[in-house]
Amino acid sequence: MKTNTTLILNHVLWRGLYFFSVLLINIGIARFFAAEKSGQIFYIVNNLALILLLVSLCLESGATYFISSGKLEASGMARFCWIWATTASFIALAIWLIILHFEHSMYGNNIGFILASFLFIAGVLYTTYFTALFYAKKEFSLPNKILFLVNFLVIVLLITEKNNIFVKTHFIKIYFSGFFLQGILLNIFFFRNELSPGQASLPDRPMLKKVIQYSATALVSNLIYFLVNRIDYWFVQYFCSAKDLGNYIQASKLGQMMLILPGILGATLFPIFSSREKSGNEAQLTAVIRVLLWINGILCLLIVCFGWIIIPFLFGTSFNNMYSLFVLLIPGILCVTMNYPITAWFSSASRIGINIRGSLLALLLICAGDLFALPRFGVVAAPVVSSAGYISYFCYTVFVFRRENAAPWKDFLRIRKTDISRIRQMLSNKIQGPDAEYSTVQNSTT
Repeated sequence: MKTNTTLILNHVLWRGLYFFSVLLINIGIARFFAAEKSGQIFYIVNNLALILLLVSLCLESGATYFISSGKLEASGMARFCWIWATTASFIALAIWLIILHFEHSMYGNNIGFILASFLFIAGVLYTTYFTALFYAKKEFSLPNKILFLVNFLVIVLLITEKNNIFVKTHFIKIYFSGFFLQGILLNIFFFRNELSPGQASLPDRPMLKKVIQYSATALVSNLIYFLVNRIDYWFVQYFCSAKDLGNYIQASKLGQMMLILPGILGATLFPIFSSREKSGNEAQLTAVIRVLLWINGILCLLIVCFGWIIIPFLFGTSFNNMYSLFVLLIPGILCVTMNYPITAWFSSASRIGINIRGSLLALLLICAGDLFALPRFGVVAAPVVSSAGYISYFCYTVFVFRRENAAPWKDFLRIRKTDISRIRQMLSNKIQGPDAEYSTVQNSTT
């Protein structure tokens, strides 16, 4: 019988390896195409990601919430997710074709690119849904092993074929196809390993209605949060050069790498706090926040000290502004680090509205700040404005949390000897067997 701690450590290991492979791919694309071209690739991905978020309906959020509370079987929901992912892929492709048409994009008549876009869309939807469903079945390692394996193949291609003109010309198609391969493999392994005979029925209509209603609320929250994290890409693309865009996106992606551990632990806290036998309390929550803050604070300090040498060496000389842009993002990164557990706390209590209001405050500040500052100060203003937005979001959620729990500010900052033991205590529950009254799952985004 595995403990929560063992499962989480396995998740951290394989999820960490997966994100490390993502970092290597980003570095490979940066060196392959330099700042201007790589910025264009990731800008296309950013546009597709927004479309995907809308058509996904965030079904994985509603599914994992109701599975974690013991009200929904994963098997029937898996079939519904597959049906919707396939249908939504065609809807998303239609939206993408309309956008390409009105942008007069050179890719609009490129059949190979359009096919690759469809594979990317379908692959990301399958990956998002089935990774979450695997977590619902307490299987954290297998989905991340699959994601890591496919990324490893892309990394090998980047290394061995770095001078291959065909690969350079068609890389975006190959890159997009990798996402489809991930999604298909997750589909195959989930239905083969996790579905038993007699589990073919879809969720009944009343339960499906509840899942969609919850997911719709999560969609609003995730959409706003997506824009909080990505809307500056569109502003930088409009007001700054292609090279600036490439530098800023890579700085932002490096910042997102810093949020892997907070994201994993934040998602892990969700089922702990939402289960019927709630095993986490306020003191344990603030212990998690403090530990995450100090871990990422030390990592950020190391990058400040040595990043000016390491970043140009890894990414190439065209990313000469990436270090300074990342340094300006650090205050925001540390605030987001601390915010993950708090937003999981509110989400687990079905109080997503607090997260929505906090992220909406940040979004308004970022939009207003970018519109004012980017035309005047250039790309250097983008990380400053984004950090200000992240800080405002954190301050709002902490204000609500402190008002309800009377937690002093030092509880979020000053590390204590008992923090690790508090976290272990929170994660020490044994995982329930298949006949348990309820199951605890992990909410995940990919």
